Amino acid sequence: MSSRAVPRSIEPDEVLSILAHIALPPTAPYHEWGVLDAIRSELERGGIPTKTDPFGQVHARVSAGGAKRALVFAAHTDHPAFEVIEASGKAGKARVLGGFRQRVFPPDVAVTVHGDAGGASFAAILTEPVADIEPLHNSTTVCRIDAEKPLAVGQFAVLDLPAADVAGDEIRMRAADDLAGCALIVSVLLALRGERAPHDVHAIFTRAEETGLYGARLAAEDGLLPRDAYVISVEASRALPGAEAGRGIVVRAGDLHNTFSNEAERYLRVARERLAERGIPTQRALLVGGTCEASSFVRLGWTATGIALPNINYHNAAADGGFAPEIVRLGDLLSGIALGVEAALAAGEDADESWWPDVRITPTVIRERLQRDRPKG
Repeated sequence: MSSRAVPRSIEPDEVLSILAHIALPPTAPYHEWGVLDAIRSELERGGIPTKTDPFGQVHARVSAGGAKRALVFAAHTDHPAFEVIEASGKAGKARVLGGFRQRVFPPDVAVTVHGDAGGASFAAILTEPVADIEPLHNSTTVCRIDAEKPLAVGQFAVLDLPAADVAGDEIRMRAADDLAGCALIVSVLLALRGERAPHDVHAIFTRAEETGLYGARLAAEDGLLPRDAYVISVEASRALPGAEAGRGIVVRAGDLHNTFSNEAERYLRVARERLAERGIPTQRALLVGGTCEASSFVRLGWTATGIALPNINYHNAAADGGFAPEIVRLGDLLSGIALGVEAALAAGEDADESWWPDVRITPTVIRERLQRDRPKG
């Protein structure tokens, strides 16, 4: 069991500050630079060095002692958005990047337009959606775009929604998926500073997840992570019955396409036991509302699992079929941070669940009883 009466963590106000900083920059597949800068800033401000891989993805690590197993926490820095593909003055066409699958595409969608080099953003309206499937970018739609200022091919547009508005336990976000997951990982790393118990925690903040899990796939294909580490994908995934907002972080047994590693999940289950003793809620479920980066690692031969924040209005899908802020709960975020810290320490000692020693070896008396011959009548 953990030697600490209370799991190491950071204050809720600091968590919200980290979240607000990471959520503020606009982001889209292939256009994640502002979010990556914010993550880098939060980690380095906390004394945690970072590095950038050949694909622009940010890596970090905290460790102490002789950990028996390393963990890698992974979260993506993009969110479904739009990219300008044709421009003529203030008008043009914009392609959806990623999984916006609204039942009803509203007649007018308010967005803000941005460039990767910075500069002032400006407002625009999307209209006239037309089905135009492009599998390379997980895209199904092209729209007309009319803007306040001249457009340029390669600019991107995001929904004109609050970056992160907090009301009590509710956090309404333009891109909870997966900027809330990024903030969770940053908070875990910061919480582990100064922890003396053995642990070895890596983090990767990936790109272009929404268009094809591309950043995670490249990290796996090119061996950018320790091969013997266990990967934990951190997501803000669709809230479902049995994985409900306000009831704690969800240990994700699998997603729409794959069941994840039982061995990697072991440390999360140990962490759940430890948190339960302290009254910190967690959940466990097979989340079939989408596909996450753990699938990339599992299919490419890695040992991987996942956790998820229950996300209301996943991918900004409003109840009426249009667009709305995604909603996650602060309590679930704090639960996830505590789970991540405890999982790191469980991996450091290679801990087993409390029930497992009771079933590892069948009792001799049972073995002998089942070996008896059937009585003769």
